[in-house]
Amino acid sequence: APVGLDRLARGRLVGREHELADVLAHWRRAMAGDGHVLLISGEPGIGKTRLARELVAQARVNKAAVLLGECFSEGSGPYGPIVQIVREALQSPLPDLPPFVLAELLALAPELRTRYPDISPNPPLEPAAEQQRLLESVAVLGSVLAAHAPLLLVLDDIHWADSGTLYLARHLARRARSQRQLLVLTYREIELDQAGGLPDVLLDMQREQLATRLKLT
Repeated sequence: APVGLDRLARGRLVGREHELADVLAHWRRAMAGDGHVLLISGEPGIGKTRLARELVAQARVNKAAVLLGECFSEGSGPYGPIVQIVREALQSPLPDLPPFVLAELLALAPELRTRYPDISPNPPLEPAAEQQRLLESVAVLGSVLAAHAPLLLVLDDIHWADSGTLYLARHLARRARSQRQLLVLTYREIELDQAGGLPDVLLDMQREQLATRLKLT
């Protein structure tokens, strides 16, 4: 699990009861099959990660699947937080995953190949087709997990995300509809002018009515 979500002390969340109630209402909607995106924004240190951690704790009480990916200011390679999520998801075998999907996910996390010796790598494609195959494979992973239990997917500090991760987040947002999924994205408002493609992705999500924004003040 990302360090930031684990390192925080387990005290009571003071002064955020209203926001926590709001976040938990979004989670209940998702558990009922109304999959969507929750954007949690605010200044550094204001409590975005802390609020997300409270949601993670509740989701675990609900026996949900919880996957966490964290972005870093120094970067972490293409699809960094998605790689973290895939590693976590594939710790245990998922029999419902089609072989081509599993092969694509193992290309993101090759150290897990020894656990799946029967899966051969996918044949190479043109770059655009390869990206589409990857997007679809991560979306299928989410759908398979959400079919077994509600799925909470948290991408923390996405103002530092690479363009591939942002593109994938938008794809996941579109695919989460009518599934038991909540995709939570946290970001700093003040970083938006240096955040590459993030403003466009946020605009797309809100224009397509995929996301609700909770701004912490």
